[in-house]
Amino acid sequence: DVKGFAEARGIAGRSTWAEHHAAAFLSDHGVPVVPQEIVADADAAVAAANRVGYPVVVKLAADDIEHKSDIGGVKLNIGSDAEARQAFEDVVAAGKKAGGEVVGALVQPMRGAGLELLVGVITDPAWGHVLAVGFGGVWVEVLRDTALRVLPVDRNEVLAALKSLRGAKLFEGYRGSEPVDLEAVADAVSAVAVLAGRLGDSLETLEINPLLVRGGNVEALDALITWRS
Repeated sequence: DVKGFAEARGIAGRSTWAEHHAAAFLSDHGVPVVPQEIVADADAAVAAANRVGYPVVVKLAADDIEHKSDIGGVKLNIGSDAEARQAFEDVVAAGKKAGGEVVGALVQPMRGAGLELLVGVITDPAWGHVLAVGFGGVWVEVLRDTALRVLPVDRNEVLAALKSLRGAKLFEGYRGSEPVDLEAVADAVSAVAVLAGRLGDSLETLEINPLLVRGGNVEALDALITWRS
């Protein structure tokens, strides 16, 4: 399963899968992921943006750069062909300047405001795989609000973990926002937990940040997977 996927994408033996690989793998295993197209040149970026529909996000696709935004590798709210072309050139240039192994760029639809969550699996020396759920995106460092559960867990335990967060009232809606469908969130998080169980000892870490939630619409906007050597 993992071996076949890695061989098909030319990444066999890599210890870390960047977003364009990790997101595709997650999507193949039942985790909801934002639609995306990987493109190799500016013309393809423009074509993809028109298929996706403006506004779009253009992100660097590089196999060895994990934090794209830190180097200028993410361009948001792109609204025209000219902007899409320039965004592609800018993120690729940023990747090359950082010494990255640049593949091209990802084109994704620009999503509106929503509640950003973090979903991750880490490997603890004593406990094995541990699921982490909490508030993600810009809230990670601000709130530091995360619940941990040792895997395996069932869906009811995932729901309980979500409800145990200090900021759980945000799920009820805030400042006029739509209440979160916790059942849909639990489905997405449970899919991650099931996948981690299937991957077993080969998995070191899996991170989705953010998992964007807007009512009942749940999508992973960024992902990273690290494998044990």
